[in-house]
Amino acid sequence: MSAPPLPTGYDVSKHVPAGRRDCLLTVGFDRHQQQIPRFLVQLHYRVATDPIGWMAIARMDHNETSALGHDVYREGLHVDVARRSQPIVHLRLAHAPLPISRGAAIRGCADYLKREAEYFVDVFEEHRLPGRPPSWSDGDEPTPTFMASRRAERDMSREALADADMVSDE
Repeated sequence: MSAPPLPTGYDVSKHVPAGRRDCLLTVGFDRHQQQIPRFLVQLHYRVATDPIGWMAIARMDHNETSALGHDVYREGLHVDVARRSQPIVHLRLAHAPLPISRGAAIRGCADYLKREAEYFVDVFEEHRLPGRPPSWSDGDEPTPTFMASRRAERDMSREALADADMVSDE
């Protein structure tokens, strides 16, 4: 299988599966003294089969080293999305504070593009308008579930028989 070109000019560049046969992710990032000052994550879509042709249809990037770069920690996350016959659109994503670890931020971007590949393909093919991008997951933490206070009080007032024997007045 032919693959899209890797990002150039980065210390590390690699292909990452996107969960679809017609899509592939590329990731590039720099390392500088245990830090990652810039990264690029792109979702590629196979636009031709004979010969195989790929196009980057969505990209997320961070570059704190350049005056023209986009710092996701100051400006927030965004996705640049290509469309087949229209200009590229720049979509901002609402999100909670990003993880301090740049590696975790890169994995979050790759996971987001992988999870939402169908949306980005639909926007590229112009089957869907790009106005409302899918929400960004703020990590793998489940949404907290709150119990009704009566249930919590009832459960808290129960004591296990073994625990009751351990408590004494002394």
